[in-house]
Amino acid sequence: MLVKRTISAVVIIIFCALVVWAGGWVFTVGLGLILASAAWEYAHMFTQGGFAPAKRPLMAAAFLIAVVAHQQDPHLALGAFGLAFMLISAYHVLTYPARARTAGIDLAISLGGLVFIAFPGIAIASLRQLPDGLYWTLIVLAPAGISDIGAFLTGSAFGRKKISPQLSPKKTLEGYFGGILSAILTGWAMAALAVGAGASISAWHGVLIGALVGVFCPLGDLAKSLFKRQFNLKDTGDLIPGHGGMLDRIDTALWAGMIGYHVIIALLI
Repeated sequence: MLVKRTISAVVIIIFCALVVWAGGWVFTVGLGLILASAAWEYAHMFTQGGFAPAKRPLMAAAFLIAVVAHQQDPHLALGAFGLAFMLISAYHVLTYPARARTAGIDLAISLGGLVFIAFPGIAIASLRQLPDGLYWTLIVLAPAGISDIGAFLTGSAFGRKKISPQLSPKKTLEGYFGGILSAILTGWAMAALAVGAGASISAWHGVLIGALVGVFCPLGDLAKSLFKRQFNLKDTGDLIPGHGGMLDRIDTALWAGMIGYHVIIALLI
């Protein structure tokens, strides 16, 4: 398992780094495909529980919202989100006769997926379009990924106090603080890289964003765990050997994208 996790992690890091570096439509389409995969896993969890969310419409919405966000027009992106909201609602109305038993809950599940996955996608897609967007994206997303590793290693070595034994038995308070420290150091390192490249970013920007990501983003992982525990699932999927599904890998990144983008817009540029 450790070998699988290590190989998968290296492949994921290289792929994500190349997509972020490429920027433009490569980044946007890559992000859209990642979000669509996560949306499929989200819906599939509920189908295993006997519900019938709008799996394909939700996948399409997650992809298209990311594509529309590429245009750097927040009104257009929110308009696409609103249109997806209405079309998914219409889908459930039209399919009601065949799924009357769970139709209302199915609609709530589908709209929940739209908020949980597609809405953060707007922030992540917009992040890469900012001035110095390459470096801002690294400063925001790299701490989310590295904090997971830091929390895992720290928790494995020193973890004693469980944060939420019923929801996520392996997460410990020691691991949580290890994740925060890892996120801060990673944010600082990414900002230092940006400074060295001449970007209008300071090292303290990286420390601030890293700290916010490290403190708050584990809630994204715990929120996703609520869905898994509801249906007694270990992972959201099996797409990534040793790591589970796509949603298992991007849950903290979704929160990081929303936090980082709005902090940058409000305070730093």
